[in-house]
Amino acid sequence: MTARTGLVCGGASVLAALTALFAAGLGLLSTVAGVVGVLLLVCGGALRSGRMVDLAGASLFLEAVVAALQGATTATVLVAGAGTVLAWTFGHAAVDLREDLGTAPSRSVELGHVAGTTALVGGAAALTTLLFRVDVPALSPLALASLVLAGVALTAALRR
Repeated sequence: MTARTGLVCGGASVLAALTALFAAGLGLLSTVAGVVGVLLLVCGGALRSGRMVDLAGASLFLEAVVAALQGATTATVLVAGAGTVLAWTFGHAAVDLREDLGTAPSRSVELGHVAGTTALVGGAAALTTLLFRVDVPALSPLALASLVLAGVALTAALRR
């Protein structure tokens, strides 16, 4: 079997992007933004371009914001935001691993990264969902999308 560095993270990235697309594709504009994000992500992985992965993340985030403006539920925006964060993170991991390791086997490292990151982001989304079910004043979906943007910005800042 030939080792294909970045394949696990790249596949997980596309699955996460598709999750965001199907969750927040409520109207024409949000669906178009999501489809563009998925296509950019696939191209970014194929071309090993971190900038394309960044553009894909921005497009998927735009999809979540537009869905929030169109009246999406809090859970929908959370799922789309979590999918966006995971897609962007896994997309960069796939590109970076391919650059750093070449064709060296990396399946176990990638599986660990995908599992750990998914658990962390999924746990945060689940906790946030529980907090919204508690008797707390409602937060608009747009405010929630802004919180997701803050999380992405924090992740990007920690990454550099």
